[in-house]
Amino acid sequence: MRDYLRFMGLMRKELYGVVFGVFMSFIASLSSVALMGTATWFLSAMAVAGFYDYALNIFIPSALIRLLALARTLLRYGERYYTHDATFRLLAYLRVFLFERALALEVTDALRFKSADLQRRMQADLERLEMLYIRQFVPFACAVLMGLVLGGMLISFSWHLALTCFSLMLIAAVIAPVVATYRGRRYSTLQSTLAIKLNDEVSELIAGFFDLMLLGQHFERAAAFLRHSQQLAWARSRILFYDQVAQVVLLTCSELTLLLLLIESVPLVQAGAMSSPQMMMLGVVAMASYELLQPLSAACLNLPYVLHSAQRVAELFKIGNASLSLEAVTTLQADDSATSATSAARATSDAAAYAASGGQLAAMSSFGASDRLNDQQAAMPVAAAGDALVVRLEHVAFSYALEGAQRLSLYQDLTLELRSDQNYLIKAPSGRGKSTLVLLLTKLLTPQAGRLSLNGTDYAQLSGAAVRAHFAVALQDITLFSGTIFETFRQIKPEVTEAEVKAALHLVELTELIAQLPQGLDEWLGSTGLTISGGQARRLCLARALVKAGCFSAQGQEVASLGPAANFLVLDEPGEGLDEAQEARIIERIQALRKGVIIITHKQAGTRLSDHLVTL
Repeated sequence: MRDYLRFMGLMRKELYGVVFGVFMSFIASLSSVALMGTATWFLSAMAVAGFYDYALNIFIPSALIRLLALARTLLRYGERYYTHDATFRLLAYLRVFLFERALALEVTDALRFKSADLQRRMQADLERLEMLYIRQFVPFACAVLMGLVLGGMLISFSWHLALTCFSLMLIAAVIAPVVATYRGRRYSTLQSTLAIKLNDEVSELIAGFFDLMLLGQHFERAAAFLRHSQQLAWARSRILFYDQVAQVVLLTCSELTLLLLLIESVPLVQAGAMSSPQMMMLGVVAMASYELLQPLSAACLNLPYVLHSAQRVAELFKIGNASLSLEAVTTLQADDSATSATSAARATSDAAAYAASGGQLAAMSSFGASDRLNDQQAAMPVAAAGDALVVRLEHVAFSYALEGAQRLSLYQDLTLELRSDQNYLIKAPSGRGKSTLVLLLTKLLTPQAGRLSLNGTDYAQLSGAAVRAHFAVALQDITLFSGTIFETFRQIKPEVTEAEVKAALHLVELTELIAQLPQGLDEWLGSTGLTISGGQARRLCLARALVKAGCFSAQGQEVASLGPAANFLVLDEPGEGLDEAQEARIIERIQALRKGVIIITHKQAGTRLSDHLVTL
C-alpha cells in the first residue's frame, strides 16, 4: 500500500490537470443527473398542470433540458480529454524515469530479472497504474462530491430523506465493493501472477521455439500455456462475477432509494413542504446519482491487481546501491523537455554503444548509476590527441552473488595494464571470467575491490558513456535486431557510409554473401537475424563492432569516418562458429591493420600478431 500511495502522490506533478479533470468529470455527471431531474420535474409539473387545469411556462424548462443535454455531451468530451491527458503525462514522466532507472541497474541486479519480466514492469505494469487516477481516484472523488451535493439538497427538505439515501448509498458504494473485494482478492492476486507467468512463457516459447521443436517439448509447453490461460480466464471470470454481484446490489439500492424517498416524501407533500413535481424530481435525482457509484466496485476489485503492479514497478527504484527516489519525478520543472531530450540522447547513445557490443537485454539495462553524471563530465577527454590510451586494473576483486550468502569468486587480485598502441591476447578456459572482464572494462560491472583507471582517471569519476566511448566490443553472445543489413550498422552509427560498411564486411569475409543477396545491403535480416547462419551472424556482429572501431578498406587504407574511432577493439570469443583457418585469417587481418585489439579466447588464433599474451 505504501508504494500505491507513493504513486498516488505523483498526481502533484500534474495537479492542475488532475483537479480540472475531476472537476470536469463531476460537472459532466452533475449535468446528467440534473438532466434527469429537470426532465422528471417538467413531466410531473405538466401532468399536475393538466390535471388541475392551470397554465405552465414550458419554454424555460424545455430550454434548460436542451442546455443540459448539450452540456453533458461537451462536458463528457472535456472530462475524457483532461483526465486522459493528465494520465498520459504522468505515465510519460514515469516511463522516462523508469527507463533511466533500468539503465542505472548493475548487471548483477539486472540478472535478477528475466528480459520479459523487465519489459512487463516497464510496459504492462506501468500502464496499469493509469487505474490509480482514471478508474480509482476520479470515481471516488466524484462520488464524494455528488454525495455532498445530493445530501445538501435532501437535507434542505428533510434529514430523514438524506439519512435514507446516505444509508443505501453506503451499502452500494462501500459495503458491497469491500465485501466483493475481500471475497475476490485471491482471484485478483492469481490473475496478476498468471499474467506474469504467461508473459514469461510466451517470451521463452518464442526465443527457444526451434530448440523446443528439436527436443520434442513444444507440445508440453503449449499445453502448459493453454492450462495457465484457462486458469487466468477462470480467475478473471470470478472477478467479473463479484463485480456483477456488487452491481446487482447497487441497482437494487438505487431502486429502493427511489421507492423509499417517494414514500417518505408523501407526508412532506401533504404538509406543503414540497410539491409533487419536487417529490418526483428528488427521487429520480437520487436514483440517477447511483451512476457515479458504478465504477467503485470495479475499482475496489482491481485494487489488489494495481497494488501488485505498483509494487513490481517500485522494485526498480529500490534495487542496487543507486536507489532512486520517486519524488525525483515530482521535482521536474514544467520546462523539462530539455532535460528529457538530454536523457533521451544519452540513453540513445548508450543503446547504440551497446548495440555495437551485441549483448543481451539484461546487460542493456545495466549502464551503471554513474551515467547520471553531467554531460560535461561524460564527454571529458582522457587522453591527448595522438597519445596512447592506458587502462589499468589494480588489485581488482570481483564475485557474483549466488543464492543465500554464497558468492562465485572470479578475481581476487587482478592487476593488468592495457595500452591502445598494443595488441593483446587474453586466454582462459571457459568459466574463468573472460566475458566478465569485458563488462568490467566497459564499466557495465563494478568490482568489489580494487580500481580501474583510464589514463590515470579513476573509473568512479567517469560516466559509463565516457568509458564506453573508447571501446568497440563484439561480445560472445550474438544479438541482431530486425531490419536490413545496412540498418544493422546504422543502429550503432546513424551517419555510417556505404563504403565503411563494405570495408567492414570485407574484413570479416562477408562480401560474397552480400553479392549473392537480391537486395544487397538492403536485404531484410528477419527477426533477430534468423535468415543468416550462426557463423554469418557472428561475423556480422564483428563487422558492426569494426564500424565503431574504425573501418578499413581491402588495401588496408582507413575509410574516412564521420565520427571518432574507438581506442580499443575488444573481441570476445570471435571465432565461435567459424573454422580455424577463417578465424585466423579474420583476426590477423584486423590485428595487422590497427592496434588496441584485445582478443579474449580459449583458442590460439591471434597469437602470432599479439604484442602481449595474458593468461587467466
